[in-house]
Amino acid sequence: MNIDKDTASGGGNIFNQEFHIGHVENLNPAATTIINHYYGTRVKPRDDRQGPANKESVREEILQYVENTFQYVANPWKDKYMALWADILDLPEVSDVVYDKGRQEGTRFNRKEVCHILCYLGKHANGGLGIFQKYVASYIAASLHDDKQSAIRPELGFRPSKEIQHAIDKLMNEKYQ
Repeated sequence: MNIDKDTASGGGNIFNQEFHIGHVENLNPAATTIINHYYGTRVKPRDDRQGPANKESVREEILQYVENTFQYVANPWKDKYMALWADILDLPEVSDVVYDKGRQEGTRFNRKEVCHILCYLGKHANGGLGIFQKYVASYIAASLHDDKQSAIRPELGFRPSKEIQHAIDKLMNEKYQ
């Protein structure tokens, strides 16, 4: 960048600027809108959503994921915990959300929603008693990802939607009480 000051014209200070830019993809001097033009071939976006052929393998992956929290389940629920999760995954309110991985990387299911369900089961289900001995989000995060400061730890503090909560409560009242 080269800035020259020219005072010979008598009309005040005039600055002449010279920019030497090797490569420009987008030059917008007004900086009010940005328009990117790409010419040539584009990479087609991948569709990572799981089809019905993979739903059973994703279901098994979810069950293996939540099985890591088995050590925190209260004694009256230990023999029913995995069956409860299998029934929860069969609920239409849950299956509509859980099998769609969303924007998450590294899993084939919606890890965020599974964590919300874990929070609900741990703190609020079973008439407000929960089904865990003691629900501590950092312990649950460590059991799921071997790291107490895992990115899922904040998600272990939120409940799922009201529809999912009501469906889980109905399931637990009808089948597990």
